[in-house]
Amino acid sequence: MQLGRSAWRILVASAAFLALIPAFNACRRRKPAEVNAIVPAFTVNRPRAPLGSAVEITYNWNVEPSAKKLGKDYKALVHFLDSHGVMLFDDDHMPTPPTSTWEPGKSYSYTQTKFIPIYPYVGESEVRMGLYRERERVALKAEDAGMQEYKVGKIELLPQTENIFLVYKEGWHNPESRTDNPGLEVTWTKKDALVSFKNPKRDVIIYLEADTNSKAFDAPPVLTIAVAGKVGRVVPIESSEVFLKKIRVKAADLGNDEWVDLRLSMNQSFVPKLKGVNATDDRELGLMVYHLYVGEADKLGNVPNVVDAVPVSLPAPAASPAAGKGPSLRPGAKPAVKASPKAAPKKP
Repeated sequence: MQLGRSAWRILVASAAFLALIPAFNACRRRKPAEVNAIVPAFTVNRPRAPLGSAVEITYNWNVEPSAKKLGKDYKALVHFLDSHGVMLFDDDHMPTPPTSTWEPGKSYSYTQTKFIPIYPYVGESEVRMGLYRERERVALKAEDAGMQEYKVGKIELLPQTENIFLVYKEGWHNPESRTDNPGLEVTWTKKDALVSFKNPKRDVIIYLEADTNSKAFDAPPVLTIAVAGKVGRVVPIESSEVFLKKIRVKAADLGNDEWVDLRLSMNQSFVPKLKGVNATDDRELGLMVYHLYVGEADKLGNVPNVVDAVPVSLPAPAASPAAGKGPSLRPGAKPAVKASPKAAPKKP
């Protein structure tokens, strides 16, 4: 019996497919990556948190006695996913201490502040952890969700409206982002900046994450954080590094008014153009703000490194540098300060 051309093509294709079956089976029998007995764990100071708020995350790495030393500095992978398994945001970071120093039989734990970005999603978020270095990932002792990302916990994301409402008033420039990191938005203040928040009539904790170009000032810069014009903290700024302050203010110091003023006042300001650090920027600048958050203390759980507000006096008014031309926000407009300064924009 003679086969037609089409029949021959089908026969040849079938033979080729059958020949590949052993190779497919060999791939399926490929040994999984050898697990290193390191157990990742995740805890958060509150299981439910609104978008735009701050949470305190404790990461733990239990290096069991049978674990092998890593010998390299790996980065911690931390992914927050929605109900469909799509990543919302991350908290990737370098563990403390570095993984190259980890010893079998020991456990390493540390706490970090995470500002939850504002996304159009509310509901349960799954948290996955891992360790990676360039394209290499470590197989850990935990439930693998695929790609050596390990399920470690969950957090419920609530609407942003659950936060204490802030109204940004005078002294704020428009939010800005950098071409080298478009997802990072920050907001510069002038010498003095005012924001008001709805009075919860309860103790609050104020989070401020910020920096400035300390070398652009004629004298060491000093920031005064004043609440209701009477209590707060005086913060000497010793470098251009990002700093985070957490200040507890008692309900009695908030007063009985519906709104409470929060003022950020620098002892001086600078104009980049006059300092020769930016030929076109003639704005008056004081503080670069990454995050400003006010939360009710009894809803935040355990918050480390909090200091109590003490009586403060605002710096006396001083003559500002040459008037800047940067636009200010309308009263009531809120700067879109969203991202963590892992790759901070260059300061003027």
